[in-house]
Amino acid sequence: MAKQVLAVDDDPDVLLSIQTALQTEGFTVRTACNGPDCIESATADPPDLILLDVMMPGMNGFEVVAKLKEESSTSMIPIILLTGLSDRKKVQEALASGVDYYIVKPFDFDDLISKVNQAIEGDL
Repeated sequence: MAKQVLAVDDDPDVLLSIQTALQTEGFTVRTACNGPDCIESATADPPDLILLDVMMPGMNGFEVVAKLKEESSTSMIPIILLTGLSDRKKVQEALASGVDYYIVKPFDFDDLISKVNQAIEGDL
């Protein structure tokens, strides 16, 4: 059975490119365009992994991570943050919040696929 990834980004072009790349590799991909939709989707049907943008209107990625880690049904889902922020302090904040990996945009799709596979296998 295909592994399920929930991709979350407020930029539809980024979501489409992530979805296409992951589907080409055999993943089932659901998408959400904001934090509340991500939490609702992940809680209703927990995916194997969440790819999460940091900079989103209303609720940023760090806030989403905090909510997901509070819920028993979503607390163990691996999370990879995707962001344009490369600030070392933000990287440390992300990892301290329970994120499994942090990828800076623009990213290489081969690296993304590799990290997704590693996170799902528990190797990150």
